[in-house]
Amino acid sequence: MVQLWCVTQILHPSRLTSELQIPQLWSSGLGTSRGNEVLTRRVASIAERELEKELEDIQKVEDRNALAQAKLESKEAYAAVKARIQQERAAAAEAKKVEKLRLEAERKAEKARVAADSKVRRGGRKVRSPLVVTLRLLNNWCL
Repeated sequence: MVQLWCVTQILHPSRLTSELQIPQLWSSGLGTSRGNEVLTRRVASIAERELEKELEDIQKVEDRNALAQAKLESKEAYAAVKARIQQERAAAAEAKKVEKLRLEAERKAEKARVAADSKVRRGGRKVRSPLVVTLRLLNNWCL
């Protein structure tokens, strides 16, 4: 009996493991000219996200240990450590928001630059599909 797999089953989050070779799937679907750049950027962003998750996990363990140690000392020490942790988390969340806005601005600038380059290559002309040109010719011919 042959079992057929669709893409959603293969790439379902419960099946994603480090053994699954996702870059092989990406490279088959990407073009050759910009494919390597896109693939490299994507792989780098995934590696960065994994590193961030590991650092967050380490920070949580350290915070838990600091709270446990402060709890043994006194209630005031516990409250101070808890306040410090909350303040650090708020600062980290704010930094994450700022970084997200910066990345979005970079994406928009890149998109605008590509659009401007494309417009220059076209010579400022609007690109029209052959269907639109044909329909306009037919419309003018019928009048």
